[in-house]
Amino acid sequence: MKKALYMLVAFAVPVLADASLARADGAVRVQMGADRTDASLTDNIVVQISVQVQSNEEPRIEVPQFEGFQIVQRGMQRPMSFSIGFGQAAPTVTSATNYTFVLQPAAAGRFQIPPARATLGGRTYASQPLTITVHAGAGQQAQAAQPAQPGQDPNAQNQAATQSQAQAPAPQAGSDVYALDPEAFLRTVVDKTEPYQGEQVTTTLYLYTRHNLQSMPAVRAEPSTDGFWIHDLLSGNPPPEPGRVLVKGRAYWVYVLRRFAAFPLRSGDLTIGAMSLTISHDSIFDMLDPSRAQPDVERTGVPLLLHVKPLPDQGKPGDGSNVVVGKLELRGALDRAQAATGDAVTLTATIKGTGNVAGIKLADPVVPGVDVLQPETHDLVDTHDDLVEGTRTLAWLMVPRNAGTFTIPALALDTFDPTTGQYKHLTSTPITLTAVGNAKVSADAPAVAATDHTSTSAPADTATKEEAWPPLHARSALARKTPAQADSPLYALSLLLAPLLWLGSVLVPVVRRRVQSRTGSEERKRLRAAQQRLQNAEGALGSNDGPRFHGELAGALVQLVAARLGDNIAGMTRNETRGVLLGRGVSDDKVSELLELLDRCDTARFSPTGNDPNEMKRLLARGEALFTALPAPATDSPGSSS
Repeated sequence: MKKALYMLVAFAVPVLADASLARADGAVRVQMGADRTDASLTDNIVVQISVQVQSNEEPRIEVPQFEGFQIVQRGMQRPMSFSIGFGQAAPTVTSATNYTFVLQPAAAGRFQIPPARATLGGRTYASQPLTITVHAGAGQQAQAAQPAQPGQDPNAQNQAATQSQAQAPAPQAGSDVYALDPEAFLRTVVDKTEPYQGEQVTTTLYLYTRHNLQSMPAVRAEPSTDGFWIHDLLSGNPPPEPGRVLVKGRAYWVYVLRRFAAFPLRSGDLTIGAMSLTISHDSIFDMLDPSRAQPDVERTGVPLLLHVKPLPDQGKPGDGSNVVVGKLELRGALDRAQAATGDAVTLTATIKGTGNVAGIKLADPVVPGVDVLQPETHDLVDTHDDLVEGTRTLAWLMVPRNAGTFTIPALALDTFDPTTGQYKHLTSTPITLTAVGNAKVSADAPAVAATDHTSTSAPADTATKEEAWPPLHARSALARKTPAQADSPLYALSLLLAPLLWLGSVLVPVVRRRVQSRTGSEERKRLRAAQQRLQNAEGALGSNDGPRFHGELAGALVQLVAARLGDNIAGMTRNETRGVLLGRGVSDDKVSELLELLDRCDTARFSPTGNDPNEMKRLLARGEALFTALPAPATDSPGSSS
């Protein structure tokens, strides 16, 4: 027995060393894939980019430009995990940044999407490029393969998925589909089989296996979701613990593999494809007794067929193309009701509730005499009890051209509640804006009379009244009603006050510099780094490099918070960042301004309109204003040095 253990240790040590080297070599992994590479002009194409990092540092990610496509929807998720291996002094932080883009082809042709890139430690990592062919006619059937997962080759995964789907059984209708197998099988469950177009369908994929898993199965093909907008319900949360159930008298281990919310984008029959995976029963003890080793088990699930109902015609507003499905509320607000002519005010529309808030669109308000710019959009999507809910905020800059009173019309949104089957027309309250003053002052305008101190229209005795002469004394008087100032006990102190103030003005800066030299070295270092990234953003603005500009500006703001407050907000959610900054004494308006700039930079990096020079200048000016507005940290803060 001891000999067998020695052999096991001797074999395991080099294996673990090789695994550690593999992790060191693969510190950054960049993957890019699409749900289809052959489509028509009417098809939507889902492109996913995954950047996996095993490092305590955050990489700089460059998402490619999607030439020839319009970005219909976008999303980003950042799950994070920790792991401790043999010989590691500290946990390994594994973070993954996942981008999802829904693209609409703008023209037919063959388009080459350049690789996605990530830079860490002076080294750049890139994914494979992506080629998409767009036909002018009807599109071919969607490929079953989903974008590559971390650690898998996208081309190999697509080939395996295509072969798996060719062997998969026909789709079955119902809320619970599976093909019972005595060894292992996959099961797909949905909460509704006939949803309305745009209604959430909660989908869960289970794995039933007779043997407890030694490792998670290798996914050969993800379930296809063509025609759906998908939101992952397990992102950032640990998967549920496996359980034991009896099926037809046999005991199985049950694992939850996937749970997501699927929103149908069109009516008709849609299919949630089958998942394919390979289950390994290998054990470390198989090295001692190879006869115990069992072959891998490959399983493919059953596709699930959904019949998606169109929205009812009764009570439908217009053609129904702008109806949002869900329980929502709409609110409009103006940052101030009065402004100078030519000055910009902000109109904010907030849509909050359940449903696919990321797909909501509002018509731009039309106000005669007022210029309305394109809105900035911010989405906050969350889940509660597996129900997708969130808030979409649209902010328009409005500039009155002339003085006067303007009425901003009510914002409107048509919704459909699938639980009641009723339409609802949401409206906000009309808002009145008052513009005062002139937009511009002419260069040759006469000087204001009130500021002309040489005017001769003032009464001659004005200066006499303002300069009142004290009474004249004809002779000196030796008698005093009050003691002389020299006899006061405060006289000597008043003589010392001036030297003491001078000495304090000299010593205080010296003491302050001594304290800052000890406690502010780290702050100055971070502040210099933030200012350097701000200068880089200015350089990118000069070269009209939109993605680099927004990346540098966002990095400068993150470095600024680290320098001023001692908190690293990189990788935090927006809610976590808001809680940290409010707890450090930053005002709510400054926190909202910072979060809005970060979200704007994150969105504009991937937007075709992100290279607008005027918009980038406005963002740069707002970022520079935060450099002076963000308060310095308190001396007893957790992030300060002693």
